Amino acid sequence: MNLEGSCTPFYDRKCTSCERVTLDVMEPVKAPYVSCVCGGATDRVWLPGAKTGVIADSIPGGIMMKHGICNEDGTPKRYDSWSEVRRAAKEKNLVNRVRHIGLPGTDKSPHTTRWV
Repeated sequence: MNLEGSCTPFYDRKCTSCERVTLDVMEPVKAPYVSCVCGGATDRVWLPGAKTGVIADSIPGGIMMKHGICNEDGTPKRYDSWSEVRRAAKEKNLVNRVRHIGLPGTDKSPHTTRWV
């Protein structure tokens, strides 16, 4: 039984010219050449966290914390990775709390656009 083509996977593509990223392109494993809207060639790319659940530890550009885990004198402190943020919070016995709040009468939220 030949199952090739019966289940078409999703891929992410990135243009080699303009670097435009297109998420979740459904195409056969042996897809033909795919071009970007700019006319450039695209490559399949693996984007951490996009579909795999893998989240990068680094924070591009860093993050400035103003409360809780800031500098001792109260000035904002810069962190370059989530592990640094967790370590600093643990040292001060702080717990990160994230709460999903849906719209009234539903569990849907305009801030949740994609669950993968």
